[in-house]
Amino acid sequence: MHGPVPSYPDSAAGPVRYCPVVSAYGTLQGYLWFAEAENAAGFVKMLVREELSGAGHWILRLRDAYGRGLTAAEAVHELATVPHERDSGRPDLAALATAESLAEVEESGRAGWVPPKEPVAPRGYRPLPDGLRLSYEDRQRHVRWLFETDGGAAGDGPVPPEAVLGGWEFDREGRPVRWRPNPRHGVPEAAGGEAGGGTSGGPGSGPGGGAGTLPPLGAGRRPAGRALLGWLDDPRAPRLCRVAGSSGSGRTHLLHWLAAACPADGPRPGRRVRAVLAADGLTPDSFVWRLSALLGTPVADTTALIGTLTDGAPLVLVVTGLDRAGGGLLPDAARRIAEEVLRPLLRVPWLRLVLECASGTAAAEALDVPAAVLDLDEPQWTDPDAYARWCAALAGHPLPADALYPSPGLAVLAARTAPGVAFEPDAGPARKAEVLAEAWWASLPEDVRAPVAVLGAVRGGIDTALWAELPGAGGAAAVDEAAAFLPPDPDGRQRVWPHTFADRLALWAVDHAALRQALLPDRPETAPGPADRQRLGLLLRHGLHTGTPVLDLLTDPDVLVHADPDSVTLAFASFTEAFEQATSPTRLRTGPFSGTLPERDGEPRRWLIESWWLAGPVASHTEEPRLRASALHGWLAGGEEPWSRELAERLAVTAGHDWRVRWSFGRRIEPVRLLAPGHGELRTGRLLVGVGDSVYVIEQADGKPVARDARIKLGQPSTVAVASSADDAAHALWWDGATATIRPDNGSRTSHDALVRLRESMTGGATALTAIGAPRPVLAGGDDHGEIYAIPELDLSEARRCEKRLHDGRVTAVAVAGYGDEHLILSGGEDGRVWTWLPDRTPPEAPTLTRDLPVTALAAHVLPQGLMFAVGWTDGLLQIMTVFGTPLLREIRFGTPIVGLAITPTGLLCAATESGVQAIELAELASPAGPGTAGTGREGREDGDG
Repeated sequence: MHGPVPSYPDSAAGPVRYCPVVSAYGTLQGYLWFAEAENAAGFVKMLVREELSGAGHWILRLRDAYGRGLTAAEAVHELATVPHERDSGRPDLAALATAESLAEVEESGRAGWVPPKEPVAPRGYRPLPDGLRLSYEDRQRHVRWLFETDGGAAGDGPVPPEAVLGGWEFDREGRPVRWRPNPRHGVPEAAGGEAGGGTSGGPGSGPGGGAGTLPPLGAGRRPAGRALLGWLDDPRAPRLCRVAGSSGSGRTHLLHWLAAACPADGPRPGRRVRAVLAADGLTPDSFVWRLSALLGTPVADTTALIGTLTDGAPLVLVVTGLDRAGGGLLPDAARRIAEEVLRPLLRVPWLRLVLECASGTAAAEALDVPAAVLDLDEPQWTDPDAYARWCAALAGHPLPADALYPSPGLAVLAARTAPGVAFEPDAGPARKAEVLAEAWWASLPEDVRAPVAVLGAVRGGIDTALWAELPGAGGAAAVDEAAAFLPPDPDGRQRVWPHTFADRLALWAVDHAALRQALLPDRPETAPGPADRQRLGLLLRHGLHTGTPVLDLLTDPDVLVHADPDSVTLAFASFTEAFEQATSPTRLRTGPFSGTLPERDGEPRRWLIESWWLAGPVASHTEEPRLRASALHGWLAGGEEPWSRELAERLAVTAGHDWRVRWSFGRRIEPVRLLAPGHGELRTGRLLVGVGDSVYVIEQADGKPVARDARIKLGQPSTVAVASSADDAAHALWWDGATATIRPDNGSRTSHDALVRLRESMTGGATALTAIGAPRPVLAGGDDHGEIYAIPELDLSEARRCEKRLHDGRVTAVAVAGYGDEHLILSGGEDGRVWTWLPDRTPPEAPTLTRDLPVTALAAHVLPQGLMFAVGWTDGLLQIMTVFGTPLLREIRFGTPIVGLAITPTGLLCAATESGVQAIELAELASPAGPGTAGTGREGREDGDG
């Protein structure tokens, strides 16, 4: 075991002798002292000198003298006669004096010292409670957020939004990362117009309980409609309402009615359905991407999605068809969506979820929270008399309403079936559907059966025009005739019902080669385009269902860009093992987390799978093929193999942009949270990338990691910003507004003192920090009052504050660039404004850029060609402005919020999202090798825990 290093006692009860220690520059560093009677000795530093006093030097010298057997007095006298470092100083024995106590010497060391100000915490900051950590069980259940109320942790039951203080976000290790306050805490909801303040709002009342009428609801389902509205209005009701029942029971139709009755712009917040998402054919990933796109906040995963829902506003989500998730190709898709997405979402106290999900399924069991269950197979939710009247109006012949009750699906199919179907007395809905489907098929005209069989063979879900193109469908006239015999679908697509009967028709398999030739003729002049979205999606799904290889489709850039993105995601995910390896948090790719995995024949390349996965939020959010091509190019670029480089270049050409990504790497374990340019001898030409509680140093030119010892361990993941200074120091800004020099961690750099003075000059809590290196190093920052500050690093100048408060609210990003003999400072805020400020000039009159979204990142650099700066936004938009004569503004969609930006001296723009980092080269700044010359970053693998 290691004990304390032997040395002289560092305290004394009696008088002591002491002498000043003076540096070669004439600066008083402190005092060496000794007490002969007690054989004690030590060094008292001048606190005004902070960590520049050389205290460590003198402590080590005293230990050495003690080890050589010198007395304390002998040690001090010897130290006065041997050479020392210039900064450490030399003891002046000519000024040796006596003090009555060591305390008297220590008081002299405090001369001129002013204690540093405590950091001001930004508004909304909450101190980290001792011992707060997620349990192993919570982490296994995908819990990454915990919300707190005035009375403690928010449970799974109903909680008034005004009682919620906010929520903690946690990392994968269960450590709290940041606190998001609830802006509506303590603000009572307005009476009458809010959730919990109204009446049951039954049919006949307006959508928000006011004037007007609700949309019609047939099939006797008014009791079910009243129940749903009553659930929304009841503040004591569970936050989950699961609508169960057999296939054909009208679950989807009822939920579409609810969305129409409770529009997002309705007058009552508690009755505003913000999004309706059909889970049919979705994977857990595409479910998150689709939902976030519907909410207008594209993100990559559930944790980030919850982070966009922390505003305390009542939120109602409707999800249909959960049982049909995975499209019959991923058997556990519904369970995983329930477990990995919906269950964590239900922790948001002001969120209510209406979900179509059958009872007794793995998905239903995964939702182990209090729930109101509306089973439409139960008779109380259907008025029998109204149901009978509705049935009578469906067909030209009488329907056995008593035998069909309460299923609308059975009645609709019976109306298209010859009369006289006999049902078993005790048969359930599923058995009745099978009997009725057999009778329906038997009653179909012979010329109608062929197109219906073809529709069933491709598992439906397509429009009439595409149905007519299928081989064996007989063309438009035959399909139009057949469509009249099909039950109508809520989304306007054509399907054979019941699904079990459609699966039987699928056994009459349509030949995939014939299907491909019909939908995708093998002619150069008919390459896939925007009109082929549905055709390509059908080809992918049909190929997977029939076991036909589709790898050629998945590597075709036209297919990747134009096909239905949910089908592409499903196709990649159906290669279960390859998809898991390519998207797992512990996967290995380029950059700081580089490595390779063996490829297997018959499976898509891991790099391609991961690139699609990283581009997924953009692909799901946009209908524009160019944007999807651009996103895919960004993540594919940097591949070490010719096929990936070729595919990336073809996608760039499809996108039609004049920039290329030089290298890229995806996240691993934790999201990327920070990016900053390096300065100083050790870090110039490098980037600082913050992942979890570590900062990695990578090369700007190719994304390769620097040696492992360059990695900086922060000790906590709650870091707002990092900045690298010209004197090789690295600084961090924490969520509580405190700053620290993290490398070296002894505060021995001049910029550390400047950092302290910068923070102490702020009137509010520090919220943004950056730095620029030689030849005129400067630190710049912003606070939660909207103020901007700057200070030189290498002298004792005071910090400058912009005379004009530039932002309303928190400053979220700052950047600084050398601008002739001056410094140009850019700032961005929560108010969606970007300002430029030259500290020696009058503040500007108007912002440079303005949007209705918060700014998340900034970068600026003055190149030989002129000024270049970049702005990142919460919606993933990256704006690049070059002023190389005529100003030019470019825009790139990343699909998830930009978290950091940096511009290299050669104009390479490095952009980080939580998903990873890309290095973008503009055409006018391209290297001699040309745009798209990619570095792989694979050679220097580092097995960090980022």
